[in-house]
Amino acid sequence: MDDEMTTKNFAGGNEALPEDSEMRLYARAYASPQSADALFLKWETAHAHAMLLDELPERVFSDHGLNGRQLAEGARIAARRMALLMAEAPTTLREVLALKVHIYETMGQIEGEVARSHAVIMLEAAMKADAEHLNVVLLPLDQPFGRTQ
Repeated sequence: MDDEMTTKNFAGGNEALPEDSEMRLYARAYASPQSADALFLKWETAHAHAMLLDELPERVFSDHGLNGRQLAEGARIAARRMALLMAEAPTTLREVLALKVHIYETMGQIEGEVARSHAVIMLEAAMKADAEHLNVVLLPLDQPFGRTQ
């Protein structure tokens, strides 16, 4: 190892402790777990907003400095994040699995979605794992969006 390398470069010393802004992020993350229902509603809202904004691709929203197309993509990014948060937590409830399936099927039908993001594929993996733990058989669609079974 070089003499220039110190504990500051690695997670071994006090110098590696998170900065204040990072600590606040971690505290917010710990204090704000969200229910599947809340995540689904946020996903659904962002998804709906993306579709609405897509109808106004050239309109400039001066308060936000972006046009409709750009804001629609931002809404899709927000929807993907909600989908990933939804996928992350395993569930033992069939109702929550049904919400994941709905998100998966909806996002998978968006043209180019799988090319833009792996969120659908990650949601599919989580959905399949949940279904297995719940002893639920998921039947593949005629034209699967991610990997096939």
